[in-house]
Amino acid sequence: MSVPPNVVMPGPETVSDLVKRIGDRDQAAFGRFYRRLVRAVFTQLSDSLDSPALAVAVTRAVFVEVWRVAPACASHEVDGLAWVNAIAARHAADRIAEFEQHRRRSATSVNDTLGHEFVLTVGKEPLALAGTPIRPPHRTVPAPSH
Repeated sequence: MSVPPNVVMPGPETVSDLVKRIGDRDQAAFGRFYRRLVRAVFTQLSDSLDSPALAVAVTRAVFVEVWRVAPACASHEVDGLAWVNAIAARHAADRIAEFEQHRRRSATSVNDTLGHEFVLTVGKEPLALAGTPIRPPHRTVPAPSH
């Protein structure tokens, strides 16, 4: 989901101008860039991630990357708004993929563990005949020591 251009407040300089200045390590330009885009980026990420808390963390990561990567973009003609949208979308997709991978890994490990324990337990028990009641296993209690 991209941020529509009309969501970004107009200013005396374009977002692309700010990206060039950030590339030259202009901290004031970064501050203006951040103030102009932070709400739009957060909204985009919040919609994508369905978690405001996660959206805050990812928004922070987006702006850290903007500061880090801007020097490489300063020498090129970059559509600043499209560029920050692409960074935000990639970060959101990465977080969703991490979550899905963790979810699959967790589900598989739980199912594998339960299945293994089930096989070990059932393998020790005699087969029940149809129609016979199932009794709890007989447990022996150690005799108290005197």
